[in-house]
Amino acid sequence: MKIIQLISMNLEMKNIGIIVYGRFPTEKAYGSHIIDTSIGFLDNECSVSVFYSKTSNKKTLEIDPEKYYGNSEINFIEVKNYDFTKLFFYDLIPNFIQKIFWTLGAFFWSKKLENYLNDIDTLWSTNPNLLINHVSNHERIVYEKHGAGKFIQKYVVRKLSKYKNVFFVGTSKTSYHELLSLSPERTIYLTNGVDINSYKTIESHEKKPKLNIGYIGMLETYGEDKGVKKAFLELKNIAKDYDFKLTLIGGPKEKIDEIVEEFQDTNIELFYKYKIPKNQVPEYIKNLDIGIVPYPNEFHMTNYASPLKIFEYAAGNAAILSSDIKSNLELNDTQLGITYFKAGDYIDFREKITKLILDDDFRNSLIENSKKNINNFSLKNRIELLINFCVRSSIG
Repeated sequence: MKIIQLISMNLEMKNIGIIVYGRFPTEKAYGSHIIDTSIGFLDNECSVSVFYSKTSNKKTLEIDPEKYYGNSEINFIEVKNYDFTKLFFYDLIPNFIQKIFWTLGAFFWSKKLENYLNDIDTLWSTNPNLLINHVSNHERIVYEKHGAGKFIQKYVVRKLSKYKNVFFVGTSKTSYHELLSLSPERTIYLTNGVDINSYKTIESHEKKPKLNIGYIGMLETYGEDKGVKKAFLELKNIAKDYDFKLTLIGGPKEKIDEIVEEFQDTNIELFYKYKIPKNQVPEYIKNLDIGIVPYPNEFHMTNYASPLKIFEYAAGNAAILSSDIKSNLELNDTQLGITYFKAGDYIDFREKITKLILDDDFRNSLIENSKKNINNFSLKNRIELLINFCVRSSIG
């Protein structure tokens, strides 16, 4: 049976369908990752269609995704969806019931896709519930794990692991080992990557005389604070002794406002924005001298994050100061220009950021490390590794 299945399988990955449910387009990192994955496939000469439902929740932007993400090469296809979040009682019901509605909505919405997928050879998603309906009808299924998953998701992932045409991607060591235990021959570890081309400039980028320290990205994930406010309050204290400027871009708006209010009565130069289109992110990151990733030792961030921020800072030639949570430390193997402080310890944060401010040679050595190694983590390379792995595993 396996031999017949492999003979019938098309060993090329050319027409990719990416499935997204209920939060697209979005300013959150999830949306950036969807677009980055699409770009990686495009760079490998694949055609890419993103199938998405329109759901009116606070994670979704009311804007056309092609316009928001500034990419006309991706084929964005909206598939009609019954939006449970619009029910008048939705916000009143317990959270676990909301999640049941959400899960059922994703499962039944994905059934509608079949008529749209005739030319698709490979389906990709971070939600296993969107893939299970299609596992018998497509050459290849790729599930990329981004979180612990609830009971239903874990059950569906186990079910997916029984199929020989399903491949698994772990973006952190935790997610990789969890998937590896289910499907050792069809699981690959791939960190995040970055769109190298969007960081290239005709002229070499020169930093301004005053150091620019900042954070560009969302200030929370899964409702958990990422430690940015505490880091900026410490930077506010450090600024009494050293002359630098600060950049803060992200959301949600109320968290940015909380931080900005703390700087109202100071002379510290603070540039801030609530949100910017994805295609403008590189320009702001390239203006940073030091990028911070102050994530706390929280379960999801520690175990399942593959911090896109670190790759973006490295591509933008910023020295990187990161907390030493497990998922961040995993990127030490990348040999990018990262130095670490003890997560949640802002005395250690002060010492490490002060060294970066004062020691030009140390700061520049981190930047040079990133310059030497960042090309290894281009989106093209990331997806090329995935394609080669899937094809090689299909051959056996």
